[in-house]
Amino acid sequence: MGKVSLHATFSFPTGISPDVEHDLNETNCQAAQIGLPQDVEPVKPKGGDYKYTGLHDQDVLPKPKEGGDFALLIGIVNEAKKKSDELLTRIIQEQTKNELRDGRNKKKQKIEDTK
Repeated sequence: MGKVSLHATFSFPTGISPDVEHDLNETNCQAAQIGLPQDVEPVKPKGGDYKYTGLHDQDVLPKPKEGGDFALLIGIVNEAKKKSDELLTRIIQEQTKNELRDGRNKKKQKIEDTK
């Protein structure tokens, strides 16, 4: 394994989801693009936006070095965030579905109890 990797463990209280682990490295992640794509012009960033935009205080910034360990680390962290977002979205959707089902069952039970 290379010198840049990340081991992510997502742990949840019992009953919510089993623990999920990911080993992320150069074999399953791509290096991130640091600078702007070839055909994109530098623009002034919006307030609170910290992405590289190629422009700062109306001056064009030098192009950052692409590739290497730093770009790979950014790509790995981006992939970890993506996997975390996917897992949390799935858990929220499952909980919502279960709550809706349980709510319907309780409503149905109340109706049957009043008969």
